[in-house]
Amino acid sequence: MVVGAGIAGLAAAWEAADSGAEVVLLDSDRRAGGKLDSTSLLGRRIDTGADAFLARRPEGTTFVQDVGLGASLISPATSSALVWHRGQLQRLPEGLLLGLPSNLVSLARSRVLSPFGVARAALDLVLPGDPVGDVDIAVGALVRRRLGPEVQERLVDPLLGGVNAGNSDHLSLQAGVPQLAAAVQGHRSLVAAAWLGRRRQRRTEGIGPTFSSVRGGLGRFAEQVARQLADRGVQVVLGFTAARLERPNRAGDTRVGWSVVTGVGARFAADAVVLAVPPGPAASLLEAHAPTSAAKLGAISSASVAMVCLAYREADVGHPLDGSGFLVPRSGGRLMTACSWASSKWPEVAAPGMVVLRLSAGRAGDGRALALADDVLAARLHNEVAVALGITAEPAGHHVTRWVDAFPQYAPGHAELVAAIEQGLPAGLEVAGAAYRGVGIPACIGSGRAAARRAVASATTDLG
Repeated sequence: MVVGAGIAGLAAAWEAADSGAEVVLLDSDRRAGGKLDSTSLLGRRIDTGADAFLARRPEGTTFVQDVGLGASLISPATSSALVWHRGQLQRLPEGLLLGLPSNLVSLARSRVLSPFGVARAALDLVLPGDPVGDVDIAVGALVRRRLGPEVQERLVDPLLGGVNAGNSDHLSLQAGVPQLAAAVQGHRSLVAAAWLGRRRQRRTEGIGPTFSSVRGGLGRFAEQVARQLADRGVQVVLGFTAARLERPNRAGDTRVGWSVVTGVGARFAADAVVLAVPPGPAASLLEAHAPTSAAKLGAISSASVAMVCLAYREADVGHPLDGSGFLVPRSGGRLMTACSWASSKWPEVAAPGMVVLRLSAGRAGDGRALALADDVLAARLHNEVAVALGITAEPAGHHVTRWVDAFPQYAPGHAELVAAIEQGLPAGLEVAGAAYRGVGIPACIGSGRAAARRAVASATTDLG
């Protein structure tokens, strides 16, 4: 059985069904997909959660192909991005590796940093070395120490914050950005490490796109996966909350066995259960059977985000939308954290004479957006983006989506915490999702499929 029908749960159910197991997929929401969702705006489908996944991690592309939608894979029309700092939109410098500059000349020409900030970053090349070792540290502390506060505040923190709605001063290097940890491992200079990392990336750039999606959007993709699961015999049960786990005590039954009991008293028997739900609900379900794991799950904090889609007449937007959008550094104090130019990024979203923007608000330590009513939030974000893009009219339409406690935060030591959570689980219980080994879609898919394989193996062992 799989509890949770987000992308990790969908992947877990698919993997278990592939093995020949009888599968029940349960979710408290009335739709499948979790943070993969969409809405209709101007007659177009717009993703209100994630709108792309990292193509260079194979789990996402492989899963799309496994469900028979490989021909529907698409990539963004543009990837160039900007940053909004001190009232100006500046294009991000070329050669960044997760915000780390690999080319100081490009960094200076971009004018994202002050001349002093560029000079401070250049000191990284000559400062005494303290190479990253096996001890996990916060990304922000490392970048500030080596490259100075401006690189941290204007490049690294906005870029990484766009992924997990977090604060890089509290983000684990090893667990939060393992590709960055691998790039800087053993290097004294972060600039040199970024240069080598970008050089390796360029060797593979001709292989395929950096980011991908599915035609029709990722919200529709999740819906299609859920339909296909039902067609394959998976029992998809939506709108029912898993309230507790029980261990049946059936005389003569050699199976360990579990029962998942819903809030209305419905009971589902299972040989093994994958909990593909956020840390809070997972901790509640595990408390009676794995108190140590439950307590450690409670130590994982989460951030909340609001996504506001705004539509405008193209003639009312003064700034050219020649890129994928812009980031907003935390230091600016703005409510908005990022603005994606959806109709530039995804041509299928564009409507004649109209543009669609996706604005994010909310991150770790900033809950202002969640305290505002929808109309007030949309108006506040409109006022901010109007200043950035020279917009001269009210939006022609808007839609607000709130993702409450949807982004788990990876503090230093997160990998050890996850290992302890998994080690404390009783036989037949597995956990999966964004809280463990990566918040991106490919990582969640990989987490779900791996948990399902372990669950099936556990059930088979118990039956034997």
